[in-house]
Amino acid sequence: MKRKQLTAIIIAAGYSSRMEGFKPLLRFGEITAVERVINIYQKAGVEQIILVMGYSAERLKPYLKNTSVQGIVNEHFDQGMYTSIVKGLTLLDDASAAFFIHPVDIPLVREQSIRQLRAFFETSDKGIVYPSFMAKRGHPPLIHRRYRQLIMDNDQEGGLKKLLETCSADAVDLPLADEAILMDMDTQADYQVLLNHDRQQAPNRRECAALLDLYQTPENIRKHSEKVLAVSLFLLSKLQEKDVTLDAEALQAAALLHDIKRREKHHPQQGANLLQDLGYQKTGNIIATHMDIVVAADGQITENELLYLADKLVSEDRVLELHKREAQSLEKFPDQPQVLEKIRRRFENARLIQKKIETITGKGLFDDKTDLSG
Repeated sequence: MKRKQLTAIIIAAGYSSRMEGFKPLLRFGEITAVERVINIYQKAGVEQIILVMGYSAERLKPYLKNTSVQGIVNEHFDQGMYTSIVKGLTLLDDASAAFFIHPVDIPLVREQSIRQLRAFFETSDKGIVYPSFMAKRGHPPLIHRRYRQLIMDNDQEGGLKKLLETCSADAVDLPLADEAILMDMDTQADYQVLLNHDRQQAPNRRECAALLDLYQTPENIRKHSEKVLAVSLFLLSKLQEKDVTLDAEALQAAALLHDIKRREKHHPQQGANLLQDLGYQKTGNIIATHMDIVVAADGQITENELLYLADKLVSEDRVLELHKREAQSLEKFPDQPQVLEKIRRRFENARLIQKKIETITGKGLFDDKTDLSG
């Protein structure tokens, strides 16, 4: 099936009146918000990108040089964002099947989310696709070109949201594990929240929960994963007391999601592939080794090793010492020598990791009746 051509209309025309600064040019790392949004669509392969400017348009025009982005100025930007949407639609390519509407003050939407919206639209019979997170609609909606004229001719109050409510029978929500679709920046406080979110290299707790919901993860697996998380963070805290620095965010996400594909064959790699496809390379790498791992006894401790050990210390949602957990596993396969050998090898690796941690901390994990049930 031939891929449908799409357009992204980026709205960057407003005053930024509540923000101490011009929102399109606020920085996220090395680039500005407007560059960030443009890059999202370029990387996602969206064929036409339109930037609608208004207030301080001259400050934005340099960012269009040497790009294929089409810029247009809305002289009536002070009449509200709807006029900028209409202005952008005047440039809609005849070949475009649908268009995104993306305010520049929602700059951290993930490239993978745009790809997911596109893929869903390709197979859907609905004309309006809303991204959603935890049952809340966000940006950018993807709208079939058949609504172009309706939007351009509309003279009712209430903006695009109100107009599209009249088309609800032709709309559908696409759940995504991307909280950034809800995160705009109207104030400096909002901007700081977005900066913190942008520094994340792993899905946060809410995004992990959204992923578990999307993949209909059973309650028993969720409880197991929560306990593995608790043990992982306990181990991490003991190492942090000895000034060992590890990636807590990636470890947290990997612990919560390590069994998200548990019902599938080769589930560690399947889970890793899922996270890496979403752009979370490190979290995926940690998940990939939670069943089998190569341990360098004299090497630095890693997030992979913490998750591996935590998973071996947890049976269902109960913490057991390694020798008890190993005995429990061996009892299940009394007449399968190859499986027994694999189990013994796995628990030997777990003991090596436990020894590394105990060497660093100077005490046993279960010394002084340490509570690992946390």
